[in-house]
Amino acid sequence: MSRFRRPVVAALAAVTAAALPAIAPPGASAETYLQEARIAVLHGDVLRVKEGGMDADWEDQESGVQRFQLDGNRVAVLKTDGSLLVKEGDLGPGWYTVDTDSVTDFQLRDGRIAYAEGQDLYITEGDLGGEVVHQDAVVAKFQIEGDRVGVLTPDGALLVKEGDLGPGWVTISDNDVTDFQLENDRIAYTEGDHLWAQEGELDAPSIDQETGVRGFQLEGDRVGVLKDDGSLLVKGGDLEPGWATISTGVTDFELDADRIGYVENGDLWAQEGGLDAASYVQEEDIAAFDLDGDRVAVIKDGALLVKEGDLGPGWYEAESDSATGVQLLAPIKSGRHVTLADLQEIYGYIGYPDVVEAGLDSLNQAMDDGDITTPARMAAFIATLRAESGLRYDRGEVDQSLGRWRGRGFIQISNDFNYQYITNYFGYDFMADPDAAATLEYSAPIARWYWTVARPRMNEWADNLDMGAVDGGIGYYYSPAEDARRCDYFKAALRYFNGGELPDADINCVRH
Repeated sequence: MSRFRRPVVAALAAVTAAALPAIAPPGASAETYLQEARIAVLHGDVLRVKEGGMDADWEDQESGVQRFQLDGNRVAVLKTDGSLLVKEGDLGPGWYTVDTDSVTDFQLRDGRIAYAEGQDLYITEGDLGGEVVHQDAVVAKFQIEGDRVGVLTPDGALLVKEGDLGPGWVTISDNDVTDFQLENDRIAYTEGDHLWAQEGELDAPSIDQETGVRGFQLEGDRVGVLKDDGSLLVKGGDLEPGWATISTGVTDFELDADRIGYVENGDLWAQEGGLDAASYVQEEDIAAFDLDGDRVAVIKDGALLVKEGDLGPGWYEAESDSATGVQLLAPIKSGRHVTLADLQEIYGYIGYPDVVEAGLDSLNQAMDDGDITTPARMAAFIATLRAESGLRYDRGEVDQSLGRWRGRGFIQISNDFNYQYITNYFGYDFMADPDAAATLEYSAPIARWYWTVARPRMNEWADNLDMGAVDGGIGYYYSPAEDARRCDYFKAALRYFNGGELPDADINCVRH
């Protein structure tokens, strides 16, 4: 079992619930969104979706539905007759028939639609109605993620390719693979009950993770495993050892940003924050659950209950009976100001979250001042700071080779000439006090200065989706692996700020 943002379906047959007390939903958020949060519920074989507050009206989408998915502004249904329908935009009519019959599985992701007819895989990308490309692999399971496609063949080989939809498979493992997941530049897979993972290029080495694994999930920088003995282990950061035991006796789990939800003895528990955070029981005797953003949903006795905000009490009964499947979709924000929750949605685990959050007010102001406010500009800027400093305003460079003039702050300003430049620009003597470059007062303004004054074409390069040029402007030591890592950071942020999908345009990752 690997879990990667698909709708969850109740494991038990739904039965009509006794009336549950309805709890009024919290007040509307003051934030501005490109698209409000959505909730989808399968009511028997009828798909219903609502957008906005938890008390918004349901809109019937389609009947005869066996599976469904929300992704960005798209809704897809696989009908009992094998037809696959997709629409985009609002929740009104407007289905496009991707395939008329024989579809057995599908996935939406990043502007692509992948679907299987038995062991044949087809993918289309861009606008609805685009060319459908048959993939040259026999498929038992598949996943699309960014510009990557992964397939598990019936004989247990895991193949992955990236880029366009033409040939180019790389064999990750042909040793009886039983399951896999792609997440950004990471690939995890099981050989029997043995979990392996790799990150970076497709030919990167795989690292032994854990044995006795029944289920697993990648989420940002986190890895979660459910072991045969019912223990739930999670770690954050790199792929080396460092598991934290979240609980024992677990039967299902989900990671979402810094939240962990898991089922123990039929009851849903959840925690948020660090891996050592306390867990709180959410609801007893549930049939299914989902997490996304600040919302939690459960199906209990056929009723759909949803809450938002913290993990305390506050359920709202969104559907009273006959719910058999649910998916939450967090709102797509306007992308004006960045929050810690945004960063956790984009990258999963964020180290030193208190420090990162403390620096965001000044960072958002610097982005406003530098006109770093479009999805592409924000993505390039955030990706660069993620790579340079982990998005910490107070970060000091570990490498001491530059001594007094080592890197400091969000953008790791370094070298004596740059400290002289910022002294001249800001009117503060950084030559005498270089540590001031890693303070709340100056760290973000220095990052903005470098982006718009020292390298005045950074926004232009971001507009052109030329992350290679941005990387050249930063000027770190030549490293194709680092180029790829930064480009992956850029794509993850761009997908988020761009409404859940990458633009239908080429992204250059080659540094120049």
